Amino acid sequence: MDDEAEGWAGAARAALPAVEDLLRRREVAPRVRERLEMVKGVALGQPLEEVGRWSGRTGRTVQRWLRAFASGGSAAVADAPRHGRPVKADAVYVAALERAVDTPPPTLGLPFDVWTSPRLSAYLAETTGVRIAPGWVRALLARQRFRSGRPKHTLGHLQDPVARTACEEALQVVGEKGARGR
Repeated sequence: MDDEAEGWAGAARAALPAVEDLLRRREVAPRVRERLEMVKGVALGQPLEEVGRWSGRTGRTVQRWLRAFASGGSAAVADAPRHGRPVKADAVYVAALERAVDTPPPTLGLPFDVWTSPRLSAYLAETTGVRIAPGWVRALLARQRFRSGRPKHTLGHLQDPVARTACEEALQVVGEKGARGR
């Protein structure tokens, strides 16, 4: 390793506790996590070529991110802002979505028992002021690993337990194949 690379590795070693702390956080973007892993590998004494090999990058790319980290810290390995329209569903909106999904609609004074994506979209448009189409609400829910499906309505709570037990016993007596054997 040349003197310049040794200087980057020294900066990485000095910041190792901060890098490890960042790597423990869930909200770190995957690309930033990969770059911080490169910095951590060099800080732990791995050669640039070896870090490049296990990260799937070239040694030159590893040097680039080491140089950026040494000059600007963890903020320097973050992605640059993307072009285009800003995101409507920011962290505040996603937090409001999670709170709404975790809360039964009747407790919010709403006249229905189950959330649907159009209902969620309308409710969040009222409460946050941000209108997002129901399809995007479903996509956000999937991204947050919420599962959805149709509610299963049963009549079990309306049935007489004694009569139900008697019917189940009669079915067991008959067996799976029906009354053919009698």
